[in-house]
Amino acid sequence: MKVIHIVHNYYGFSGASLQAKNLAKALKKHAPNIEQIFVTRCQNRISKLSEDVQFSVMEISSSYKRFWQFFLLCKSIKPDVVHFHGADFGLLGICAIFKIPVYWKSTLLDCDDFHTLINRGSLRSLKHWLLRFISINNTLSKQIYEINSKYIPITRLVTIPNGVSAPDCMYGNEQIKEKIVLIISAIIPRKKIIEGIKFYKDNFENQGYKLLIIGPDNESLDGFEAGYVLNCKQFSSNNIHFLGKIEHQKINEIMCRSQFLIHLSEREGMPNVVLEALANGVYPIIGEMGGLAYEMINNGSCGFICNNKDKFDINKYMGVNITGIDMVNEKYSFDVISEKTFNIYMKLIGEK
Repeated sequence: MKVIHIVHNYYGFSGASLQAKNLAKALKKHAPNIEQIFVTRCQNRISKLSEDVQFSVMEISSSYKRFWQFFLLCKSIKPDVVHFHGADFGLLGICAIFKIPVYWKSTLLDCDDFHTLINRGSLRSLKHWLLRFISINNTLSKQIYEINSKYIPITRLVTIPNGVSAPDCMYGNEQIKEKIVLIISAIIPRKKIIEGIKFYKDNFENQGYKLLIIGPDNESLDGFEAGYVLNCKQFSSNNIHFLGKIEHQKINEIMCRSQFLIHLSEREGMPNVVLEALANGVYPIIGEMGGLAYEMINNGSCGFICNNKDKFDINKYMGVNITGIDMVNEKYSFDVISEKTFNIYMKLIGEK
């Protein structure tokens, strides 16, 4: 079986791309004979094939040249399935030409759900017509399912959440977490970093907790605002530390020791960082995200959802979040997600 994974930003700070890479690793473990290649956009407009640690990565142009480059790739390797991790109608059209089965993952509400995609920009009729060439759409959440079901038959919709890898840290019954609160996010307005800092100051600072803010703050970010970064960093103090972008392994090490994660983002597809927090025994404090939060956690049990009804009580969230760990193992582990994904690939190949 040959699978092409299409991601927008293979090398950058992208939750969707990280999710795609981790899924590909899990698929390789589940089905060792599967061949996988990644296709990602590059800014230098030169198409090239590079070898990552585990996968081949085809870098294609960000311009219209990518259509020809992707056409040649499909003609050369003849993939059995193309897995889109985010939207690209141009490359979807190439798949239609070759009659390649398409597994299309929606990644973010109000960004790449079908209603937003169709009504943003021009060529609405063409984009609506191209939807017929999506063999299976993973809507990721119930919210996106409700929207996308108005555009393609529900027989072509599935809802499979993001996966999470098992953490390196192991907890005993007497494990004690340190007084650390995390915000792990790009420093952009949509992620509501300032609101997260204020929540920390209102609920944790006088309890002896320190806040570590991890994530990039440079102009390459989608939604970057220099003034917003400056406003955030004005909160720096002996208790509030901005660590910038650090390696994922280091983040996991910090999570193992931490008690809470604050993630008050306006909207998400399925935030990886919240799943990773749960897997690491951390209690997430999250915004409602238009209802997505209630799909992810049991409010007041394995985490807290910020709304206008419930008041946060720190005493309810002590020690290791065992309930969160158990929930992740049951619903979100990559062993579970990769098996479901592989079964969809097999179904699509069988229908060719």
